[in-house]
Amino acid sequence: MSLLHFSKWKTTAILGTVMLGVLFALPNALKPDVRDKLPGFMQDTINLGLDLQGGAHMLLEVDVASVLENEARNQKGSAQQVLRDAQVKFEYVRQDDDTVIARIRSVDDAEKALDALKTLEVPIDGTQLGSKKTVLVKQSGDKDFTLNITDDNIEAIKDRTIAQSIEVLRRRIDPQGTTEMTLAKEGSDRILLQVPGAKNVDDIKKRINDTANLSFHLVRPESFSQAAMQLAATKGQYPSGATYFPQEDGGGLIVEERTRITGECLKSSKEGIHPERNDPIINFEFNIRCARLFGKLTSENVGKQFAVVLNDVIITAPRMNGPITGGKGYIEGSFTMESARELSLLLNAGALPAKLVIAEERTVGAELGADAIRAGKIASIIGLIGVGLFMWLSYGLRFGSIANTALATNIILIAGALSFLGSTLTLPGIAGIILTIGMAVDANVLIFERIREEAHNGRPPVNAIETGYRRSFAPILDANITTLIAAVTLYFVGSGPVRGFAITLAIGIVMSVFTAVIFARLITSTWLRGSRPKTLPI
Repeated sequence: MSLLHFSKWKTTAILGTVMLGVLFALPNALKPDVRDKLPGFMQDTINLGLDLQGGAHMLLEVDVASVLENEARNQKGSAQQVLRDAQVKFEYVRQDDDTVIARIRSVDDAEKALDALKTLEVPIDGTQLGSKKTVLVKQSGDKDFTLNITDDNIEAIKDRTIAQSIEVLRRRIDPQGTTEMTLAKEGSDRILLQVPGAKNVDDIKKRINDTANLSFHLVRPESFSQAAMQLAATKGQYPSGATYFPQEDGGGLIVEERTRITGECLKSSKEGIHPERNDPIINFEFNIRCARLFGKLTSENVGKQFAVVLNDVIITAPRMNGPITGGKGYIEGSFTMESARELSLLLNAGALPAKLVIAEERTVGAELGADAIRAGKIASIIGLIGVGLFMWLSYGLRFGSIANTALATNIILIAGALSFLGSTLTLPGIAGIILTIGMAVDANVLIFERIREEAHNGRPPVNAIETGYRRSFAPILDANITTLIAAVTLYFVGSGPVRGFAITLAIGIVMSVFTAVIFARLITSTWLRGSRPKTLPI
């Protein structure tokens, strides 16, 4: 079948693709009030990056040391527990930086103690087949043992902490997922945060530093002893396994230190109104695992109080009059609707696994972005004019116009694709578009040179054009695929500005092949059928 023959469905598909590109690109040229009247799918525009519309740029340093210290503290508690379970008496188990040191009382229990402590050498990935262990246990004396957190576990903790911090920040700063912000790991212990269009940097800082650590604790009987409460409140003395938290409305309670219900158990939370008093509350729902735990906890402790602790302050301590099943409930407190909404947002986002310190902060003004856009437009227009003149001078008015029409369509399709995909356009992205303008005509140049060569060899116009397109297709495809591979690699390996460049380059390559090989061929075929030239003006 001839390459210059297009069936009706092919012609419809090609023109339909171009029209869709125009429809998706059109909103970018309209004013906001006009755009709002369009159908929903036509209201999306190209998102501008931080360097084009201004915003906040922050480099956050993660306090990994505190996380490692907490891991060592957990290992200390685990060491104490396994020794007790093995009925091994010990003089002490203490923590020294990321090392846990244990001394037992009797040499006769050394073998039993080593076997018990060895059970803490579990694989990092949680599987039995994992070769990398969390800790390394050694016997350093007749009665002394050490537990060292392995280097592999330290790296795993760092990676996990940063990954969790990024996810929490994403939910805190952009809960709806509508802000095209950048959150990426920088180095071993830093996070890059860029929020395009941010107007209130202080609000972003507040959301970064705010905490919402929620936990549920059973109230100890000592809370009803005035003497015990006096010691706890004034001297910080309370029974083993217990702790003391102040109450929001004054006073405090002694509660169980250990809890299995924390903010991590929340499936969702949302502000609401108390069913009886019309006061603001926070409705919550636990995940399946914690819903069962909460049901069991309330079933086994009917008649007792349990304290709801938020950021180390008891906000309510209701009495459990019956089992609470289903995993749903609400939290009362001295909330306003605004504070309840903010708190539910923080609870949904979860607690940060480590403290974040702003190591670097910059605010990019919108006027700088406007200058960059203006410079990009000027560069694009100059590039388009230069390429257009070159094609007309090199291949004549007819074939030069075909190439320039394909080029203009290519630019429109790139804008439509960026709008449809919701991609963010950055300053390097504009550079990618300008580069695409130059690369877009490469395929046309290759095709036209082949057509010119075939025409000079005496082939008739239709045969020369068909041969030119057929023999040029493979080289064009090879060249663009290799460039596309480079663009995809840049996207997955790079971050920030590099990704912006890679996105526009990749989209430009795909659209260039479509417009040069398919759309331009359709225009050429239509011209041939209409004019039936004896010679080619090329």
